Amino acid sequence: MELILSILSFLNPFAWMSKGIKYYRRPNLVVYFDPNETYHTRGVIEQNNTPGFFCHVMVKNEGKDIAENCRGRVIDIQIEDESGNFIKHNMFSAPMILKWAHESDYEPRDIEPDLPRRLDLCYGMQVQPNNLFIFTIHKPDGNLKVYPPGKYKIKVRVDSDNASTVDQHFIIDFKGGWNQISRSSVHT
Repeated sequence: MELILSILSFLNPFAWMSKGIKYYRRPNLVVYFDPNETYHTRGVIEQNNTPGFFCHVMVKNEGKDIAENCRGRVIDIQIEDESGNFIKHNMFSAPMILKWAHESDYEPRDIEPDLPRRLDLCYGMQVQPNNLFIFTIHKPDGNLKVYPPGKYKIKVRVDSDNASTVDQHFIIDFKGGWNQISRSSVHT
């Protein structure tokens, strides 16, 4: 009986059309750098509104349907050595959950088609000018969350309940100085 139902569903043109429409409408996440939307200076609430310089990763849904429960994470951090090569940072041991900009928690968020969202990646603070902070949950996971000046290659992963996972590498060049953070995409 199952074989007959399988054959009938295979021959049913409406089933194929439905799959085609679903494929066409599926969410399609893109993670990118936008120089006009990446950097923002504002007060760090947890630090009595001390000025902070924030760097964001932009996430856009280029599909037709809403991307549900999108999550951003840092998957890898590498540091540039004296030779100009990037090597795995010895204090990075596990993925770090990132926070969506302008949200009070670290929960996943839906992304509507063609409405980009900022994902907080890192920031500097005026009161600690030689520290680069990764915007993540503060829990004992073995990861360093505060980094000294240097050049870092950070792999960001964004996934969703109904869209394909997207990985993107970014170079963070932190020269020291709370607002001296620059970022660029890496094409791998």
